[in-house]
Amino acid sequence: MACNMHKTMIAFSILWSLYKGSLSAKYKVVSAPSVVATLGSDVVLTARLAPEMNAEKMEIRWFKPMYRPYVHLYINGKDDYTAQMPQFANRTELLKENITRGIFPLIIRNVTVQDSGKYYCYVESSDHHGITTVYLNVNAVGSPPVISVITDDTVFCESDGWYPEPYLIWTDNEGNKVIPSMEKVLKDEKSLYHILSAIYLPPTSSNITCTVSSSLNQSKESSMQIRETRHPVTHRDLYSRYIVFCACLAVILMLIGCICFLLKRLVNGNLRAGISQSDGVGFDSLSNTSELPVTNMEKKVPIMNWE
Repeated sequence: MACNMHKTMIAFSILWSLYKGSLSAKYKVVSAPSVVATLGSDVVLTARLAPEMNAEKMEIRWFKPMYRPYVHLYINGKDDYTAQMPQFANRTELLKENITRGIFPLIIRNVTVQDSGKYYCYVESSDHHGITTVYLNVNAVGSPPVISVITDDTVFCESDGWYPEPYLIWTDNEGNKVIPSMEKVLKDEKSLYHILSAIYLPPTSSNITCTVSSSLNQSKESSMQIRETRHPVTHRDLYSRYIVFCACLAVILMLIGCICFLLKRLVNGNLRAGISQSDGVGFDSLSNTSELPVTNMEKKVPIMNWE
C-alpha cells in the first residue's frame, strides 16, 4: 500500500513539473504604450517578457511599419544588421544586460522627425511567439514667438522649429481670445513647422499675448504692451497730414496744368503750320502771273497817243 502511494506521488510530481514547464513556455510581450522623445535626443523603447524568463535564445525583432526591412534584429544570440532600414543605420542598440530576465529595451540615438510613429516588438521562441507595440512621439519645441508691429492697427506673431504641428492663440489683457485675421502654417526642409498669425488690435486692450503650443503640451508665449506701439493722433498729427495732403494736391494740379499747356501749344502749332502752308501756295500763284502769255484781246487794244 505504501509502495503504491509512493509511486503515485512520484507520477504526480513528474506531471506537475511538465505542466509548469508548459506554462513557463507561454509568455506575453509587454511594453509602455507610448513614449515622448525630444528631437535630437536618445530614446529607449522598453519591452519585456511576462512572466520573467530567459530570452537569450529567442528572436527579438523591432520593426516599423513592415516586418522587413526592420529597425533592429536580435537572432541566434547576436544582432543582425543585414536588412536594417537605412535611416536607422548606426543608431540602434538592443540592451542585453537583463536579457536573461526577459528584459530587452531598444535604444534609438539622435532621434529625428521621421522616427516618430508606431513600433512593433516581435519575440519568437521555439514553440511560442508574442508581439507588442510602442508609439514614439517626437517633440520639437520651437523658438519664442516674435511679435512685430506692421501698422498702428495690425500686429504679427511668428515662431518656427515646431513638431508636431503647433497652434497659435491670441489673448488680450483680460485673457479673452482674439480671433486672428490671418494664419498660416508652413513646413520647412527638415519637416519642422513655422506658424504665422496676424490680428487687428482690439481698441480697448492695453496688452496682447501670443501663445504657440503643440499637441504634446509644450508651449511658448510672448506679450506686448499696445500703448508702446499705438500712437494717439494729436492736433499736430492732423495738421501735418493736412499739409501733406495739400502739398500733394498742389503738385497734382500743377502737373495737370503743365499737361494742358503743352497740349494747347501742340494743337496751336499744328494749326499755324497748316495755315502757313495754304497761304504760301496762293502767293506763289499770283507772283507767277507775269509769266502768263498775252491773250489776243490784249493785243487788240489800241494805244492812244494823247499828244
